[in-house]
Amino acid sequence: MEAPNTKGVKGFTCIALFLPLVFLILLSASCDEGGGGKNHGEPVAAVVERSRDANQTNDFLRLIFLPANVVPTTLGRPDALRVFVSVTSYFEPPLPLFKTADFFGILVGDTQRQLDVVALRCIPEEPVAVEPSLATWPRVFGLLASDLGGEFTCPPDPDSPENELYCLAAGFEDIPGGDVTGTIENAIGLGAAVMSDPELAGVLQRLYGIDQSFSGLGFSVNASAGNELTAAGALEASVVTEYLVRNATFEEAGCFCIRVPPYEGREDDPLDVDFIVSRGGFGECVTVDRLR
Repeated sequence: MEAPNTKGVKGFTCIALFLPLVFLILLSASCDEGGGGKNHGEPVAAVVERSRDANQTNDFLRLIFLPANVVPTTLGRPDALRVFVSVTSYFEPPLPLFKTADFFGILVGDTQRQLDVVALRCIPEEPVAVEPSLATWPRVFGLLASDLGGEFTCPPDPDSPENELYCLAAGFEDIPGGDVTGTIENAIGLGAAVMSDPELAGVLQRLYGIDQSFSGLGFSVNASAGNELTAAGALEASVVTEYLVRNATFEEAGCFCIRVPPYEGREDDPLDVDFIVSRGGFGECVTVDRLR
């Protein structure tokens, strides 16, 4: 049985089956009215609700592992359109670097230990500068339709995976219904079909950094990169809200940045978001010897 809006996806045979969405929400701290800052005694439910509202969230954290000879000037690779960020308030008070990376979906192994850590705290003066969008499949389809709409038309050129991806996204309809599992299946089923096609998945990876660890539920999946997870495991590991933002320059995105070379025990030291502001550069990275 084919899910809606799958025309053009090669070999689509999957049926998306999902357990009820029960998320374990663990917050280290709450945010103030600007979407960041210390806990002021608010109920956690209110904090989580705001963290998932792009109009109320304007304080983001991004974590990158890079070779020493790579000097970034934008949030992502130059050819990327959008990149992933997390909401800063989830990481106050600070967690060890390896645990912070886990919540981003990055598993710190031998490769990461040999790379520089680039940590960005971005507080854009105006949210429109980065166009934050909650990282769900329906939002992704809307972004693709908007980002690629000036380049392609439908039906797609059969030799252009970018055009095919655009037409799939533009044709997606988020149909309301009382069956929550069914309405979610409509979106995630198409997402799963796209990810099962190597060419389409490659386009998503290049443009947005979306890979096999992306759930499309609006949460990053804890330590999911390179790991095989069951549905139950993935849902239980969906903790921290994640956004897609425009691949802006550090200055445009209002980012403070530190760069930390490898040292023994770095992964166990805390990544303090206030340390990023106090020791980092605005609009450019400042190298610091240690995380504390």
